[in-house]
Amino acid sequence: MLKKIATFLVLSCCFFLGQPFSSATADIRAHLAPEAIDIGAFFNGTKVYVSGDVSRDAEVVVRLSGMVHDVALKKKGKVLGLLWMNLDSITIHRVPNLYLVSISKALGSTIRTEPSQWEELGFGFAALKKEVKVSPAEAGSETIFREFVELKKSEGLYAIETDRVTYGEAASGSKSFEAVLQIPPRLTPGKYLVETFAVKDGIVSAKTTAELQVEQVGFPALIYRLAFEHGALYGVLATIIAIAAGLLMGVIFKGEKGAH
Repeated sequence: MLKKIATFLVLSCCFFLGQPFSSATADIRAHLAPEAIDIGAFFNGTKVYVSGDVSRDAEVVVRLSGMVHDVALKKKGKVLGLLWMNLDSITIHRVPNLYLVSISKALGSTIRTEPSQWEELGFGFAALKKEVKVSPAEAGSETIFREFVELKKSEGLYAIETDRVTYGEAASGSKSFEAVLQIPPRLTPGKYLVETFAVKDGIVSAKTTAELQVEQVGFPALIYRLAFEHGALYGVLATIIAIAAGLLMGVIFKGEKGAH
């Protein structure tokens, strides 16, 4: 009897070990292309594609977020009703340097009619606001954050774009998808997180993550290394270049004066 029980337990263990683990990524598979971006002297932005397949009745949300850091700002105002001056310093804590969200046209329509659902899912700027802190705390912190987001949107660093996720034909309970992320020129080197979510029945049913590596190459990389690794040499070269540029401009404008 004991021998039969032992044999049953061994077979059961082998069966379960041979099965794939159930996880949040079981209902979605995604591939990132490219997985790395090089920033050269003529870098003017690029596109990143996320493709894969998801459950037939799910919507896909792709979020690209950058490194979290603190941003120091100056608050301006009028002094004596005449002069605009810096009145105070404001710090926004734990904001990503890049925040891009791509969704389908259909999901965009749902969000416009039910914005509270979008916030509950943890996407968008309203959800981001819950993760940051403005100091010193004051009544206008919400306005400050909103203006900060508008500034980042104007720079192309923050965006929520509809009609950027498209779907292919469904097959065997799943459908293919492709999402496009527009990468702005003002991109800093570092590691970025690309998250792909499956949204079903108003909740996130599955998620997968990938890492996007951004590196400086060529002349910008050389300048960066000189500035941060060889500060003295960088200072000498910067001074020589400034003097040479000044002499060149003097020769040019002196020649133009003589021609008149």
